[in-house]
Amino acid sequence: MDQSSASATPDYTLREARSDCPLCGSRDLFEMLSFETPVMCNVLFSERQTARDADRGRLTLAYCQRCSHVFNSTFEEDKVCYTPNYNSSLEHSAHFRAFAAALAERLNRSYKLLGKTVVEIGCGKGEFLDRLCGVADAQGVGFDTSADDRRMPNTSNVRFIRDYFNETYTDVRPDLLIGRHVLEHIAEPVQFLESLRRHPSIKPDTIFYFEMPNGLYTFRDHGIWDLIYEHVSYFTEASLSMAFERAGFELLDVGTSFSEQYIYVEARPSPSRTSDIVRNHEGIKRLMQSFGEIYQQKIKRWAQFVSRHDARETVVWGAGSKGITFVNAVPGAEQLRALVDLNPRKQGRFAPLHGTPVVCPDDLSTEQPKSIIIMNPVYCDEISRVVAACAPTAELVLA
Repeated sequence: MDQSSASATPDYTLREARSDCPLCGSRDLFEMLSFETPVMCNVLFSERQTARDADRGRLTLAYCQRCSHVFNSTFEEDKVCYTPNYNSSLEHSAHFRAFAAALAERLNRSYKLLGKTVVEIGCGKGEFLDRLCGVADAQGVGFDTSADDRRMPNTSNVRFIRDYFNETYTDVRPDLLIGRHVLEHIAEPVQFLESLRRHPSIKPDTIFYFEMPNGLYTFRDHGIWDLIYEHVSYFTEASLSMAFERAGFELLDVGTSFSEQYIYVEARPSPSRTSDIVRNHEGIKRLMQSFGEIYQQKIKRWAQFVSRHDARETVVWGAGSKGITFVNAVPGAEQLRALVDLNPRKQGRFAPLHGTPVVCPDDLSTEQPKSIIIMNPVYCDEISRVVAACAPTAELVLA
């Protein structure tokens, strides 16, 4: 593997980096970047010291020069554990709820789900599956090892199972199988998709809908705060298409959504498996070769911003992946006063590694910060309206 960035030796045992691409098997890899990060950025803690003791891992971005896939070559699967404490829900944002509602309507229109069965793997807290089945009057089954019965929707046409969708569940028979923000967490994505295609409950006409972060938003648009340990893979439309085709699917649609921050694929099992698809990726290759330097420059700019501002009067809006990454990656950001989040289950808790506290927007009325760093541009209007009511003099800055 070519080396494009120097990495400090971690103070924990690091396994040897993976030397083959998980999509195409090529060993023609280029190392883009390597740094230490929290293993579970979507797990917050009730005590600051416990948060500071959270597990760390090394994220080493490797670019496959054959198929254009990007992945963490030092990912250790046994470090990652999804329990009921895992919380990546965005449903407390009205903007996100509108996006999810529109998606549910579109899937129902496209696949006429009335009376049909929808399975969602990695369903999280179950909000989307419940919404879709409500719109479509469909039957839903959600699978997630982090499912918490106390916090799941309680409706008659949707049930949730705290487990993986393994081969023991032969009676489900989905007409639509959904995997939203799942595939990027899987160490062997092609094998995973193949196992789903071969699952005894899958029918020849079962439709698959998968959605995940758009790798080009990270690498082309410099959305560096999306680089987290939980994500093994960073897919583009090209690499996502290749993964599904290699796993034996016929592509029905591939595109972007959520202001191009997400990509999605709609597919169905194919009787003929495409074995070796490689496209021209020269444009993507140039992006990846320069990304390490761009990443370092952006981190440096934000370190300078933090040093010029009073840390105790500066907060970060968003205690999800982006906000947690920011306070851990930017030198000096560990001194910032707080992370702000609309999700009440995150408020009053602490972020991993530096222990940054998470507060609710109403707390800004008392704190009156001078600067608010917004982590995601798609929420700017929503955040601006909230801030106008509770901290009207604060400067809003987009990360």
